[in-house]
Amino acid sequence: TTLTLLAPVATLVSNDKLHPALATLLLQAVTEVHGSGGLFEQPGQFPTPNYLEFPLNPESQRYFESGPPFLQRHIPFWAATLIDRLLVMLLPLIALLLPFMRILPPMYKWRVRSRIYRWYRELLAIHPARAEEAGALGYAEQLHELDRIEDEVIKVSVPLSYADQLYNLRLHIELG
Repeated sequence: TTLTLLAPVATLVSNDKLHPALATLLLQAVTEVHGSGGLFEQPGQFPTPNYLEFPLNPESQRYFESGPPFLQRHIPFWAATLIDRLLVMLLPLIALLLPFMRILPPMYKWRVRSRIYRWYRELLAIHPARAEEAGALGYAEQLHELDRIEDEVIKVSVPLSYADQLYNLRLHIELG
């Protein structure tokens, strides 16, 4: 003879105030504890989206269709949640930083060149506009200023890509 057993279905129910991340975490915990089966159920029969009398939460539906979220499969819940929140904050920040990334290389170039060009201003200030304006005392002062500028320029450091401009400056000081 065939014996039919009737049994109630165990159902997890929550209201709409349950946070979606907690719904996923709760389903992960229930699957871990009860997913291996027991005396009355086969492995994988609980939790299940079948035999429901209440509407299924969209986050729970997503869990049943594709499993836990990608990050929660590989890292702990707290870290996955933190990364999700940071992504929400980082995307607008990246959108704001993109224009600055276009401005940075020209600003860097200008900053390095300004270390060199400021000494050209001083060189121009030493040399008079006309040769007859320079007297014997003027030449001595000019040489003293050139020596001072040369001592200061030796201390200037620039990236290798700008070394040619620095050496041109040193050459102009020597010729001055």
